[in-house]
Amino acid sequence: MHPIFDADALLLLALVPASKRRPAPLAEVIIALASVRPELPGAARLRDAFARLSAHGLVRETEGAFGLTETAQTLLARVRAKGELGARLFSLKQELAGYDAPADQPAITLSAAQITDAIKAWQASLPPPTKSERFARRPGPAPRPRRRF
Repeated sequence: MHPIFDADALLLLALVPASKRRPAPLAEVIIALASVRPELPGAARLRDAFARLSAHGLVRETEGAFGLTETAQTLLARVRAKGELGARLFSLKQELAGYDAPADQPAITLSAAQITDAIKAWQASLPPPTKSERFARRPGPAPRPRRRF
């Protein structure tokens, strides 16, 4: 599978907990993706990742919900379940580099609006920021010039 992007590996890692018992709707996939790494890839990158991974036979869609194929589950079984995210992404990208994709699998086509709506729904479900989080985001006063006597 070539080329391999970070969004592909992140999406596969997010689909592990999201679709553990049943295929997960897009909103649950976004929540799982945010739990893997809070800085989400853009909607276009996620749309392309869904298309690439499904075209390579790693992600399947069932009635609007997404899950891992058996091939993806065996591939992810070789990646450590715990550890730093960077190391896990690196080992998963190595596994994907050695993966020979089957030919002509149907690609999942999502619109950027679908992904953007799912991201907005996730952001709306977040609790309001605490007082210290609001203070940390607020720009501070400009530093005063030092006086020389």
